[in-house]
Amino acid sequence: MEEQIKFQDSKVLIFKLGQIEYGISISQVVSIERMQAISITSYPNRPPHVLGVTSIRNGVTPIVDIRAALTGEVLQQTDVTRMIIVKVYDKEIGLVVDAATDVLELPPETIDYTNILETKDVSYIIGVSKLESRLVILLDIENLLDDTTNLDELKQMIESFMTNKEKAES
Repeated sequence: MEEQIKFQDSKVLIFKLGQIEYGISISQVVSIERMQAISITSYPNRPPHVLGVTSIRNGVTPIVDIRAALTGEVLQQTDVTRMIIVKVYDKEIGLVVDAATDVLELPPETIDYTNILETKDVSYIIGVSKLESRLVILLDIENLLDDTTNLDELKQMIESFMTNKEKAES
C-alpha cells in the first residue's frame, strides 16, 4: 500500500490543532515560519479557510488555515502559531497550525493503518501512530489539500491577484 511506504521508517513533522497532534512527512516540508513575522495579503472571493497570500523567498505563497479547513473553526493566533511551508504538486503552500512541536522518526510498528475511518470522506488520513502516551494522526497533505481546497482555483486566484497587482504598480 502506497500510504504505508510513505511513512515507514521516515521522519514526520508533528503539529497541533488544539490538543490533537498530526504528522506530515518531513520530505514535503520546506520551512517553518513564525506567524508574527508574516504579512498576509487577503483577496476577494477566497474560501474562508484560505487566509490569502504572502511573499516568501521571492514567490507568492497561498496561506491555508488548516484548522478552518478541517473543522470550520477559525484559528486564534498565539506566540506559538506557526506556518508550515509545504511543497505540493511543485507549489509551495503555507499551512497555519496552532504549533509545530517535533520532528520524529516513526518506527513502522507504531503505525496503525486500519481503515477504521473509511466510512467518512477522510482520504487524507493515512493512519495513527501510537507513541507511548501520544496518538499522532498521520496526514497525506496532498489529499488533505485536494479535499479541502480547490488547488487549481487557488492557483488561478493567485495568478489573477499578481497580474492585477503588477498592473496597479505600473
